[in-house]
Amino acid sequence: MSVPDLLAVLRFGDSAFPSGGFAFSSGLEGAVRDGFVTGEADVSAFAAEAVTGRWHTMDRVLLRSAWQDPEHADRLGEASSALSTLREASRRSGAALLSTFAALGASDAVAYRAAVLSGSAPGHLPVAQAVCYRGHGLTVTAAEAISGWQVLSGIASAALRLGVTGHLGSQRIMQDVEGVLGSILALVPDAEPSSFTAFADIAAQRRGDGIRLFAS
Repeated sequence: MSVPDLLAVLRFGDSAFPSGGFAFSSGLEGAVRDGFVTGEADVSAFAAEAVTGRWHTMDRVLLRSAWQDPEHADRLGEASSALSTLREASRRSGAALLSTFAALGASDAVAYRAAVLSGSAPGHLPVAQAVCYRGHGLTVTAAEAISGWQVLSGIASAALRLGVTGHLGSQRIMQDVEGVLGSILALVPDAEPSSFTAFADIAAQRRGDGIRLFAS
């Protein structure tokens, strides 16, 4: 990886970069609310399942497909998203990422954002990632690393904001699951998207009562 590519990966993978994921917990908030996730070990297991059971088999597949044909991958992503909460979260995160890159002058993001705003494309997050990162000149390998890392760091950050862990605990979670992500990145995903994270999916779909920190 060249130095410019490395710097881009660090920049786009940083939690301070406005990638659209800050408002979503991937179902962690619901799991915490219902008492099923109560500590670091639980969050680590939750994050590992999210990486292996959804990101690798669904989002990563769509990102790879979108590298060649964003419109087809977007339609596939819409058809494959059975749960309304997660479907809306993916679309909102994708729109936010496209808006950020469009504001930074990325022509590919400007064009695809126009398609999303017109209603001709859903704008799911993995598709937006492919459009934005490919347009920036990154390789698909680098884009996958950013995408997978954002899932892991997003859940660890959500655990911190929900009060399940402290700052060091959040880092321990990322350290625990980093090896899982590294192993997954070394594998070739299936050609068709699929997802089975039943625990997280149910937690995300059950909105519950009261004030919520996250949209999923």
